[in-house]
Amino acid sequence: MEWPAYKRLQVWQEESVVLVRINRPEAANALDRATATELRDAVERAREAADVRALVLTGAGDRVFCAGADLKERREWKGKEYEARRPLVELWQALDAFPKPLVMAVNGHAAGGGFEILFLADAVLATENAQFWLPEVQWGGIPGGWATQVLPRLLGPIRARWLILSGERLSAQEARACHIVTEIVPQGQLLARALTVARLLAELPPTAVAVAKEAVRFALSTPLSAGVEMEDRLLQIATSAPERETYLAKFFGPRTGRDKQDLAQGQS
Repeated sequence: MEWPAYKRLQVWQEESVVLVRINRPEAANALDRATATELRDAVERAREAADVRALVLTGAGDRVFCAGADLKERREWKGKEYEARRPLVELWQALDAFPKPLVMAVNGHAAGGGFEILFLADAVLATENAQFWLPEVQWGGIPGGWATQVLPRLLGPIRARWLILSGERLSAQEARACHIVTEIVPQGQLLARALTVARLLAELPPTAVAVAKEAVRFALSTPLSAGVEMEDRLLQIATSAPERETYLAKFFGPRTGRDKQDLAQGQS
């Protein structure tokens, strides 16, 4: 598809995979309102494009993935935060509802919303020098990108409160131990590996991918009994999809073992 000339993003498409890079290195790739609006637009275009099967998100440079909300801009909101942050809220909603594989390539530090945006990914690859932290309480706010809701479910309430209140920095290894990072990759290999993972995920049955993601998203906001009922309904949708027979034949074909091995590389 044709991609617009964004001012704050760089976008490339290689066959069925789109790479989106936040391009504000002078501002630590922070998400000001304009950047959030452009990124949401890119996500929605990728969602609607039939020739896009997976998306990779990264940041410019090799020091910072994303510093979260732009604090210089945020200081000007002066009590109008609820409405002023609407582009960020809409970006989170678009990423959360994105039905295709979403891979995040963390090329450096991820702070605040730049940390929280990772909760919306299907795979998070990080460089060895990456660090992850939530500084919001230290300047008189709280995390507003779902950390207060996701981290207690992921890590338990005590560990979650500690990370939120203390602003402690997690290394890439610690973030992986916390199940936030799926794979640690040498700096020079990050994008190549992220694109490899995205290509492999792009080969999966699209209906099955979409309903599997929806089932997991539903699980975070519902009791187990209701979640199991939803899973049954979504399973029926996946197994009734017209492409299923094609993918069954492919799965049981001679390439299965190699594909699984390639996708799982570095996961052990």
